[in-house]
Amino acid sequence: MKIVATDIARSFGSTRALSGVSITLEPGRVHALVGENGAGKSTLLKILAGAERPDTGSIAIDGQPYAPRSLAEATALGVRLVFQEITINPSLTIAENVFSGQLARFRSRGLLNQAAMNRAAQALLDTLAVDVSVAQPLSRLDLGQWKCIEVARALSTEPRAVLFDESTAFLNHREADQLLAAMRALGKRGLVVAFVSHHLAEIAAVADQLTILKDGSKVGDFAAGELDRDGIQSRMVGRDLSRGLYPARPEARLAGAPMLRFIGVTAEGLEPTSLSVTPGEILGIAGLKGAGGERILEIAAGVVRPRSGGVTVGGAPLVAKTPADGWASRIAYLPGERTTEGLIVDASVLDNLVMAKPPRRGPFFDRAKARTMAQAMIARLLIKTSSEKARSGSLSGGNLQKVVLGKCLAIDPRVLLLNNPTRGVDVGARTEIYRSLREAAKEGLAILMVSEDLNELIGLSDRILVMRGQRIAASIDDPAATSEDAIIRHMT
Repeated sequence: MKIVATDIARSFGSTRALSGVSITLEPGRVHALVGENGAGKSTLLKILAGAERPDTGSIAIDGQPYAPRSLAEATALGVRLVFQEITINPSLTIAENVFSGQLARFRSRGLLNQAAMNRAAQALLDTLAVDVSVAQPLSRLDLGQWKCIEVARALSTEPRAVLFDESTAFLNHREADQLLAAMRALGKRGLVVAFVSHHLAEIAAVADQLTILKDGSKVGDFAAGELDRDGIQSRMVGRDLSRGLYPARPEARLAGAPMLRFIGVTAEGLEPTSLSVTPGEILGIAGLKGAGGERILEIAAGVVRPRSGGVTVGGAPLVAKTPADGWASRIAYLPGERTTEGLIVDASVLDNLVMAKPPRRGPFFDRAKARTMAQAMIARLLIKTSSEKARSGSLSGGNLQKVVLGKCLAIDPRVLLLNNPTRGVDVGARTEIYRSLREAAKEGLAILMVSEDLNELIGLSDRILVMRGQRIAASIDDPAATSEDAIIRHMT
């Protein structure tokens, strides 16, 4: 199968998502789509998979016109899309998830032949070279393995093309590696494989070809290795990023007592832990899922109460029985799921930015002051929005993340807790978020950051703690002198 899309254009209201984009996807080659949030990558994949229809342009498969009107129609023609969001049903078995919507294939006289379905599901999983057995309960698998089950589901219809829309966005490095290995396996089998990713390391690991998009237009097509990291990034954002993503660390840290301190803290999912973060410091935490890093954030934020030990903020005991108590103590928390935990997507940008500390005039909400606050934060974080009145859900992923960060900074926090602050965010927005975080630290903010992006931890942190087995396994005082491999060794 060879897919050729020519002059594809698509608009959503006044927003031009794609403008005359052409692309060719070849069998046996893994093709990466690269660009900032809002560049049109996902829209292009969804058009190829029948989830969206183009306004103008044409698509052909092996020279024959191809114009699917739905995902089901595209599936019937051999094209499958694997979404960013997890679509596994945890109440079903692995085999039932693989053959979701196709159980009739294994029914005879009204009875489901579970053994035959299990064998067929295992055969599909084995072609991906992943360590997943249909006999395992889903609860024992990680998100990377769940994603591989979704890939097996896509393969169950015998497609000739599989498209991945930011499918590694919410996976840690180990989980992402499993999915990338599955992509390579599909390419070796001669399928068309295309994927969207913000992580250039993933692109370097599996892509044979890449297409760079910017503002809905194609910048160019490039062979793997033709551009280095700086060359890709500068073409994505339209400016030179050769000076690097991460702002320089200060030569000297601010002096002072710890702003946030854990003293022998234990909780469900956390063994005795002691740590401290001083004003002006960015302390990074590395570790696999469940290793304890996220639990530390939840305790400091008031989401989870410790079993024993003590937590102090500014030298005083922290009394945070609820997240509201944490915010009231000027502890801001940026959660890992921005659209479900960090903001209200149907509310305006203004309402989200000021919700943690709404300005008041007497007992009433001060709309004028809120507008001033929102406009100042939009300018500070370079949030791309038509106005502070715009619906938050209309913004790109990177700008949504900036809104959540703006909500945190709007309370003038003493401590900022970050759970994967640039997850699913493009390189341009990352540089702006990193700049804002470093500037806030210079002003005395204490920042505690959990991240699955090891490059991010190395580039942004002043110190790194590595979690393993729900306790601190290592402390790295000079992140600039360490490597991803060294951190991974401590994690595992």
